[in-house]
Amino acid sequence: MISWMQHNNKFTVIIMWIAALSFILSTAVIGGSAGLKSNNIGQVGDIKLSKDKFQMEYSQLFEQYNQMMQGKFDEKQAKQMGLQSQVIRNMAAEAKLLNLAKEFGIIVTEEEAAKELASYPAFQTDGKFDRKIYDTYLQNRGLSHETFEENLMNQLTIQKTFKLLGSKTLENEYNAFKIAFEVADKLKYTVLTNKDVNVSIDDSKLKAFWELRKEQYKTPTKYTLEVQWTQTKNTPVTDKEIEDYYNKNRFNYTDENGKILELKEVKERVKEATQVAKSKKDALKRYIQLKKGELKADETLTLDINDPKISKELWSEIANKSLNDLIKPKVVKNRYACVRIRNIVNPKIKSFADVKAQITPIYQVEAERKALSVEAETKLTNIDNLEMNVSTFITLDNAESQNLGINKQETSKFISKLFTSEQEKGIIPIGSKVIVYKIIEQKLISLENNETKELHKSADMVKNQSFQISLMKMLDEKYPTKLY
Repeated sequence: MISWMQHNNKFTVIIMWIAALSFILSTAVIGGSAGLKSNNIGQVGDIKLSKDKFQMEYSQLFEQYNQMMQGKFDEKQAKQMGLQSQVIRNMAAEAKLLNLAKEFGIIVTEEEAAKELASYPAFQTDGKFDRKIYDTYLQNRGLSHETFEENLMNQLTIQKTFKLLGSKTLENEYNAFKIAFEVADKLKYTVLTNKDVNVSIDDSKLKAFWELRKEQYKTPTKYTLEVQWTQTKNTPVTDKEIEDYYNKNRFNYTDENGKILELKEVKERVKEATQVAKSKKDALKRYIQLKKGELKADETLTLDINDPKISKELWSEIANKSLNDLIKPKVVKNRYACVRIRNIVNPKIKSFADVKAQITPIYQVEAERKALSVEAETKLTNIDNLEMNVSTFITLDNAESQNLGINKQETSKFISKLFTSEQEKGIIPIGSKVIVYKIIEQKLISLENNETKELHKSADMVKNQSFQISLMKMLDEKYPTKLY
C-alpha cells in the first residue's frame, strides 16, 4: 500500500487509526478469559485474534483514556475499568463483521485504503508523504507495516459492509415513529430514592454476600524483583542530536488539538527523550554484565503486579516470564531497568475481615436496590389510592424542560423509556432512583415541518442502530468466539 501511495503523491498517510468501532460493536458478547502468552489470543470464525493487534489496540485505547484524563490514567484504573476485556470485545465484534464481509465477498482495495488515508494530513514533510516518519512511528510503537495496514483495511471493510447492508426507513416506519412525537402524556408519579427505604447491615448478611463473590476478591500477584538501573539524566547530548531526534519523532509532541509543537516549546522533553535513546547501548552492556554475573543488582523490590513504580511495558514482560528469568532493559521514568524475577507469590482469596470494609458499600447498594424494587411494586399496586405528583403534558420535544424532581439527564432517560413503553403504568429505574408512574391523560399534537425533518433523521438513526444491534446478536450465534 505504501509503495502505491509513494507513486501517487496526492495521497498521504494518517497518523492514527480510523475511529474505533462504535458502541454497537462493543456490546458483542464473548465468553471465557483470554490467555495472552501465545501469538493468538483466540479465534472468531476464520479470523484469528492476534496478540499483536491486542497490544496495538490496548495501547491506543489506553492513550485515548489518558488524554481524556489529562495524563492521569494508569494501569490500576485500566484494570478496574476492564480495559483488556473491552479491547477483546471490540476485536471479537470486528472479527464477526469481517467474517460476514468475507462471506458476502466484500473487499477493500489498496487504492481505496490509500484514498481514505489521503484525507488526513500526517506523516508529511512539506505536504508530501515521508517514509522515514512513517517507519519511525511504527518502530517506536512496536508495530509492523503489515499490522498497521491490515487494521486499516479491516476498518474500511466494516464501514463498507454497514453501508451495503443499510436500508432507508420506509414511510410507514416514519409514521409509526411520528406517533411517539405527536403523543403528549400527563402522569401521576413519584420518585423513590434510597432515602425511602431502610436497610440494616450486619456481619451475617455481609458474610453471606461475600461467600457468593469471594472469588472476585483476591490478593494481587506479588513479585520480588532484582533491579539494575541505568541512569540517563547525565548522558551528554548535543543540540544537533536533540534536533535530529525531534525531527524523527515530532508526531509525539502535539497540543490538545493534534498540532505538532515547535522544538523550542518542547526542547526539555525532547532532550530527556534523546538522553534515554542514547543510553540504550549502555543499558544493554549492563544487561550482559548482569547476565554473566559481572554486575550486581542495585536493589531488590517486592511489588504487586502493575505497581506504578514500574512501567506498564515492563510489567507486560514480567507477566509473561518465569521465576529467575532476566528481562532486557526497559525504560522506567527516563531510566532503564534490567529485572530478574526472584520470587512470585500467586493470588489467594482474601479473608472476610480483609474485605469487609470494601464490600459493605457494595452490599448496601444492592440491598437498597432490592428494597426500592419492593417499595416501588407496593406503590404501583396502590397508585390509584395514593397522593402523588402530577406532571404537565409531556412530549419528546419538551422533555428537557420538564421538572419532575430529577436532573435533566435523568429526565431525558425517563421520558425516552416512557415513550417506548406500551404500559399505562409501570416502574422505570433511572440510576439509583426508581420512578413509579401512571398515565392519567393523553392528547395529540401536530408537528411543524422542520420538526418532521428532525423526526426523519431520528427515525433513520434509530433504525440503523436497531439493525446493527440485531445484526451483532445474529453474528454472536453464527460466529462464536473462542478464546485460548
